[in-house]
Amino acid sequence: MSQIGDGVHEFVFVITVLHAARNNVALAGVVYFFRFIPYLVLGPLGGALSDRLPRRTLMIFADMSRAATTGLFCVLLVVDRVDLVLLGLIGMAMTAFRTLFQPAFQGTIPTMVSAEHLPAANGATQMAAETGALLGPALGGVVLATVGNPGFVLVIDTTTYLLSTLCIWFAIAVQARNDTSRSQEKLTIRNLYGDFGQNLQHALQTRALFITIGYSALCILFVGSALRILIPALLKGSGYSDSMVGYSMSCIAFGALTGAVACSKVIQRFDTRNLMRYWSLYGIALAILPACVASTPAIFAACFVLGGVGAFADIILPTTIQNLSTDANVGKNFSLFSTLANTGEALSGGLAGLLALISPVGGSLVITGLLIASVAYLGKIRVEG
Repeated sequence: MSQIGDGVHEFVFVITVLHAARNNVALAGVVYFFRFIPYLVLGPLGGALSDRLPRRTLMIFADMSRAATTGLFCVLLVVDRVDLVLLGLIGMAMTAFRTLFQPAFQGTIPTMVSAEHLPAANGATQMAAETGALLGPALGGVVLATVGNPGFVLVIDTTTYLLSTLCIWFAIAVQARNDTSRSQEKLTIRNLYGDFGQNLQHALQTRALFITIGYSALCILFVGSALRILIPALLKGSGYSDSMVGYSMSCIAFGALTGAVACSKVIQRFDTRNLMRYWSLYGIALAILPACVASTPAIFAACFVLGGVGAFADIILPTTIQNLSTDANVGKNFSLFSTLANTGEALSGGLAGLLALISPVGGSLVITGLLIASVAYLGKIRVEG
């Protein structure tokens, strides 16, 4: 349920930023840059905190805080008191609480299922995320078309966070009583960042791991600018409604859901080379998308293909990291990837703004797609060399 709420929230946030910025992509990019700053600061710390504090408590605190923040966002939208500064602050708060929730959630999964069922559990988590991304924007678009004010739409997100809190409270209460076995090592900022630095050095010395994590994070920098700003701005600038933006985002999510189902049946090798191949295909699909803007069915089809190819990359990526890791460093490698990827997300808004200054939005999407394909091609050459 909270994944659906997240999809609604993202839809409302995107259209609100574009309205507040008067469809100025550069200003929207600045808001998104500030939105992701907490990832840069708190990203290396979230995993360590989840290993030392009760994960159940962290998740409940994070969800309650996100419910309160979203509730405040609802009120501000209803009374029409939202500006770019407030949007940046709200985005930063939501990001900060997410950095607490995600490592705790991922660390809880192994305590709830046996080792042999971990792949199925992780797959179910991915499917839930894609389902939320599919239904959330579509639901947001339908409700917005009905009620008119996006503040009332966000009530859905607030409610799902409260429901998520109740689920956590009842579902993992037993496991929480056994969380006293966490490391008693002294918790300092210096130690936490020291561990992060050591793992980064190890990744740099392992070619396949470095390409998998580093090149994927660079691709995500470009993907973030396209999905969060450039595609919505392209549709708005072409005369489409806010609801159309939501429907297009849902088409991407539907493609991703379809791709997630098909991936295990199509892919035989989960390795860095195959990962780079699908990143290249994703870039090509993105570069083609602006050519479809004249036709609504063509837009939906292009978004579906984009989501499907992206799902293959999204599934091959974590599997490859797991295959290249040991029990002793798999968590740190995922933390490293998360920090670098979220750094890319933080910079994606600024990149979108920069591209918009030198090229029309459609041209910026083409450039972004070609950059993704080029980075992936270089990664493929390096891993084969």
